Amino acid sequence: MVLDRIKSELTAFADMLRGEDDFLLLTHRRPDGDTVCTAAALCRALRSLGKRAFLCPNPEITGRFMPYYLPYGAPEGYAAKTVVSVDISAPAQFENSQRIYLDSIDYVIDHHRANKLVSHKARLVDDMAPATGEVMFYLIRELGVELDREMAELLYVAVSTDTGCFKYANTTAESHYIAGACIEKGFDLYKVNNDHFEKKSMARSRIERLVYEGLSFRAEGRIASIYITQQMRRDTGATDDDVDEFSSIPRQIEGVDAGITVYEQKDGSMKISLRTTAAVDASEICAVFGGGGHTRAAGCTVYGTVEEAIDQLATEIEKVFDRV
Repeated sequence: MVLDRIKSELTAFADMLRGEDDFLLLTHRRPDGDTVCTAAALCRALRSLGKRAFLCPNPEITGRFMPYYLPYGAPEGYAAKTVVSVDISAPAQFENSQRIYLDSIDYVIDHHRANKLVSHKARLVDDMAPATGEVMFYLIRELGVELDREMAELLYVAVSTDTGCFKYANTTAESHYIAGACIEKGFDLYKVNNDHFEKKSMARSRIERLVYEGLSFRAEGRIASIYITQQMRRDTGATDDDVDEFSSIPRQIEGVDAGITVYEQKDGSMKISLRTTAAVDASEICAVFGGGGHTRAAGCTVYGTVEEAIDQLATEIEKVFDRV
């Protein structure tokens, strides 16, 4: 359990936070539910202790997660004394406007393997936790803060989005325990699950059709790949929210051990999302290209055409297959 693994660190970390004030909480590039909602939950907990706390503005937050950010966004000119990174594992994950804080991080809270950030005061990292939200659940408890309905919803979104609504291989019994503790606080569970895991826009439906048309295979069907280009987005009107979570598609196909999803960015770079089975360590593959993440889910950025990006990733994955 998270609590068993980092109990002593939790106690010391909470004691240090209680002695601080004027917090600024950082979220990562292309923010997901774990980074935004975990940071918001900590922000609310700190405020309940009488602290000043805000989330650093992140222009990449999409409409889906903006409602969770808005109550906690820092006002213009806010002067922070204590900087906390939440769910950020490496300098490359810093959103551009937040890079000014890269050398000013006081506290690091994360769950990614081999966190590369330097903190001036303390780190709370459990790389066996499926989501940073699980670490935060216990940190809030250690701070002596009673979980309220809003914090519960935030933590539920954090854990559920990072576990694929509890379907990914990283899901544990503890994930369900934490989700249950949050659900007991009475937020609208149906609405949250529908908003994040069921509902699709028309634009999402249109671009999903194009994505399936571009599905391809290598290594006798063990590698599947899809891609989303800027032109596809223009043709369908798809937003960032609409193209979220496509990375689960190729790995769902029977016989596939590695699913590659390529997202063409506006600057021409290719964001890679890799999902794998036990046959391939996704983080090791992405580390070759300067990225990282988890054993079964990782990411990186490469350059070239869509076809070249897929070929680069597939070539590294095939090396793993050749070694077995």
